[in-house]
Amino acid sequence: MYTSHVGSFPLPYSDGNVARVFHDLIAIGMDYPPYPQLRDFISIFLNQLVEIGFISESNGIFSLSKPLADDYIPHLPKPRISEAELTAEIVRVEKPSLKGVRGEVTGPFTLASQIHLVHGKSDIFSSLLSRKSFVLQYMVDFVRRYVEYFHNELKFNFIVVDEPILSVIVGSKRILFGYTAEDIINALNTVLSGVDFAGIHVCGLIPPLLKEILLNTRYVKVLDHEFKDTPRNIEAYRLDELDRYDKFIAFGCVSSKNPNIESEDDIVKMITVGVERFGDRLIMVKPDCGFRAFIGYFNNPEDAYRVSFEKFKRMINAAKKFRKSSL
Repeated sequence: MYTSHVGSFPLPYSDGNVARVFHDLIAIGMDYPPYPQLRDFISIFLNQLVEIGFISESNGIFSLSKPLADDYIPHLPKPRISEAELTAEIVRVEKPSLKGVRGEVTGPFTLASQIHLVHGKSDIFSSLLSRKSFVLQYMVDFVRRYVEYFHNELKFNFIVVDEPILSVIVGSKRILFGYTAEDIINALNTVLSGVDFAGIHVCGLIPPLLKEILLNTRYVKVLDHEFKDTPRNIEAYRLDELDRYDKFIAFGCVSSKNPNIESEDDIVKMITVGVERFGDRLIMVKPDCGFRAFIGYFNNPEDAYRVSFEKFKRMINAAKKFRKSSL
């Protein structure tokens, strides 16, 4: 049973804070620490499209700047995320004792959901087919470049696609925006093709239709969900299904919405519930989601950060207690 985190933290963005967070994660013994995301998980990726003029940004709102062209991908600059590169340099130079580094990349469906697909006076995405084509033709390739960057260049060995919007797009009975289950499966397969150890993080309630989609992906090995604040997700998967599809669970066991700090005993009880349901398919424990939202609870980011790390410490200690009790 490993420990990890989705990636976001409630500290201002700076190289110094990135290094500080990553060193703190190493110090408390996290197995798969992420590169620390101290900027918004949407803009950190879409800013590259702003830089080349493909989209524009105003007050945090992204909009299409020019008509679509089939050759926009070859003209993109090389992917670069300073937080990830600084993390990779720390690992290269200091060689800390880790199972690996988690490289989180925001997925094509979630990125596209934040772009207003309008150019000039005409809404070129008035049809569902056009909107779907934008994601499947352009954004899948765009995200794939980042996966290759994290995996092949920075050597992060646990790649996770963050797709919180999927629990909105895929409902209990139908899929929105004209997508089919095969569209979503093929998109995720393309994005993660060739990655040995890959996962997907989806927030919120996981309906049966979305479960079937995620189980049928080829390269997703780890299904990363919220279980603490969305306890109904305990019933989302059965052990025999995880065995049949060879999938594992990353189990959210502390709240990323409530700043109250859970006790170690309560976290152990939560993990026990997960293991009783998922058995040895529960491969990883982590907070439900990122801790960036804690900024809103505190006047001082240092207080938000302190609460976040106390949750981490207790989660890691609880995982150690659980391992010992299971021997």
